[in-house]
This record gives sequence, structure tokens and C-alpha cells, in this order.
Amino acid sequence: MLQEYLLIPLDIFRENHQNISRKLDAWLLFIASDQPCDIREVTEAYPEFAELYREVFAFRYHKKELVSMYSEALRILDQNTVKLMVELQQEEIKALREKNLRQEEEMRRQEERYQKELLRLQKLLAQQNS
Repeated sequence: MLQEYLLIPLDIFRENHQNISRKLDAWLLFIASDQPCDIREVTEAYPEFAELYREVFAFRYHKKELVSMYSEALRILDQNTVKLMVELQQEEIKALREKNLRQEEEMRRQEERYQKELLRLQKLLAQQNS
């Protein structure tokens, strides 16, 4: 799964933005700033952001709901972390099993070589004794 990521330092964006020419600029400023002048600039360019700002500011009065959402996000994050760790361990176990099989195969080949060499030496010794 190939994905392309673009990392934008929000503090640098906030310092250097000139105006809101695209919706992406509005989203970045929405995330990066809580200054009244920036809020006004975003809502004037894109009025639909006003409702988002209302929801964000409403959390100041509903702290239990915010903590509940945060706890839920942590629970999901913990589940995903556990799944990732299990997947990584399964991959490691698979790699170790494959390595073990290769080593067992190599040991079997060496044992066969030693047996052949032993038989050759026994025949050589028998020829010398006769």
C-alpha cells in the first residue's frame, strides 16, 4: 500500500501564510491557530468552518465529553498497537521458522557428507587391512 505524505510544519505555515486562497490553507490555519483574527479570516473565506469552530469551543464547557473522546482514542490506539505488535511477532516467528528449516537442511546435508566420508574412510581402512 503506497501512500504519499506531505508534512507541513504548522508553526512555519502560521508565520508565513499571506491569505487563504484554497480550502487547504483554511484547514491548515484552522488547525494551526486559535487567534481571533485568523478565525475571522478562515470563516470569512469559508463560512462552513464557523460550525467547526463552534464545536471546538463548545468542548470548553463539556470537558467530560472531551476526556471521554480522548479516552476512546487512546483505547483505539492501544488496540492498534497490540495488533501491530502481534503482526510483527508473527512475522518474526515466521522468519525464525524459515531460518530454522534452512539450518536443519544444512545440518542434514552435512550429516550426509560426514556419513559418505565415514564410509569412504572405512572402505579405505578395510582395503589397507586386507
